[in-house]
Amino acid sequence: MRETTILRAIALLKEHGFAVESFAHSNACFDLVAKRPDLTLVLKVFNNIDALREEHAAELRKIAAVFNATVLVIGEKSKAFSLRKGVLYERLGLTALSLASLGEMLKEHFPSIKYFKGKSIVELDAKKLREKRKQLGLTLQQLAEKIDSSVESVHRYEKGASASLSTAEKLEDALDTSLVNKINLFEEHRIAKRQEEELFEDNFEDRALGKVHDLGVKLALFRHSPFKACAQPSDSLFIGKAAVKQDLERRAVQLAKTKRAFHGTPLIISRQLKYRRVSQIPVVAEEELDSLNKFKDLMKLIRERESPNE
Repeated sequence: MRETTILRAIALLKEHGFAVESFAHSNACFDLVAKRPDLTLVLKVFNNIDALREEHAAELRKIAAVFNATVLVIGEKSKAFSLRKGVLYERLGLTALSLASLGEMLKEHFPSIKYFKGKSIVELDAKKLREKRKQLGLTLQQLAEKIDSSVESVHRYEKGASASLSTAEKLEDALDTSLVNKINLFEEHRIAKRQEEELFEDNFEDRALGKVHDLGVKLALFRHSPFKACAQPSDSLFIGKAAVKQDLERRAVQLAKTKRAFHGTPLIISRQLKYRRVSQIPVVAEEELDSLNKFKDLMKLIRERESPNE
C-alpha cells in the first residue's frame, strides 16, 4: 500500500512539472524530494500518519528551514479515521494530508479546513468580516446574537482568530458573504521558515565536522538523512561520512541523489580510505582537513576531485 502511494505520488508530481528523487529505500526521514523552479517539496509517505516519529519530525522541520522547502506528510488514514480530501491535518508540527488533497493543491485548488484536536478549523477574512458587519449596520452584540456566540468571540474573529467550520458557516449566513480563506500551504510554509532559529551547531562530537565548521561555515547536523551535515556559506555542501569501502559506495549513491534533489555540492569524508572520488562524488580524508585553512581551500579541493581528469 505504501509503495503504491509513493509511486502514485511520483507520477502526480512529475505530471505537475517536478523533478523527483526517491529516497524511499534509504531509511531517511523523507521519501521524496520534488523540485521545480518555484517550489521544493519534501514528502514523507505513510499508510497511517500516526506512524510519524518525533525524531524524524524534528529533522523534517530542520530540513524545511535549511532548504526553504515545504515538508508534507502524505497518508490515507490515522488510527481513528480516514483522511478527507480537502482537509489538512497536523502531526508533530507538520502538515499531513491525503494524496488526493495534494493533487488538488498542485492544481491550485487550495483547502480551507484544518482538522485539529477533533475540530474542523478555518481561517476567516477578518477585514472583510469587520467591513461587512459595519456595512450592514450591525453591532458586535447583534452579530453575536445572530450566530449564538459572544461579543468577545466575534471581536476575536475580527482580529484574525480562527473559527470552527460551523461558526464560519453561521457568520457567512448572517452576513450573506463568503469569509473563509483558502490555505496556500506552499506560501504559508515559506513565511514560517524565516522564523526558524538555532538550525546550526557550534559544538561537534565529530572531529572532522568540527574541522569543516572551523574553516568558516555554518553546519546543520542530521541523523536521519542521506547526509550527515549540510554546510551553508552560500550554496549547500552536503557531507557524508564513510569508514569502509561499502559505506563509500552506498553513501555516494545517496549523495548523488541529494545533489540532484537539492542542487548542492556533495562530499564524502573518509577516515583512512585513500579514494579521491567514488561515482563522481569527491572524497576527502579526515587527515587532509588538517592541512586546510579556509573553506575556499576545501571547495577548491572538491572541485579538483569532481573533474574526471583529476
